[in-house]
Amino acid sequence: MPSFDTNAAISTTLDKSKELAGILFKKFVNQAVDDTENFLRRSKDGVARAGLLYAEGKIDRDDFEDLVLGKKDLAEMHALKQTGLASATIDTFTNGVLQIFVDAAFAAVKF
Repeated sequence: MPSFDTNAAISTTLDKSKELAGILFKKFVNQAVDDTENFLRRSKDGVARAGLLYAEGKIDRDDFEDLVLGKKDLAEMHALKQTGLASATIDTFTNGVLQIFVDAAFAAVKF
């Protein structure tokens, strides 16, 4: 029976995003983690639904990826913005988190 392990996708995304934050923001890892947790909390239900649709073969890989990437608007990164970091650096982190989330979501699908 096809399934989608939402908790695994979120846990993996959080762990790998923390590593990315350590590389990009040595002094602001906690803010990056807070922002990532907020994004994942807000995205969880939608990604869970999309993951199940993908696992059941109701949408294809590209549609699933588009649905996950479409959550970018939920990645507001308020804590990082308050640090005064350059927008380009925050955007690099946001895009990295989204790609990590996509990869983790694909890994969480069981056919």
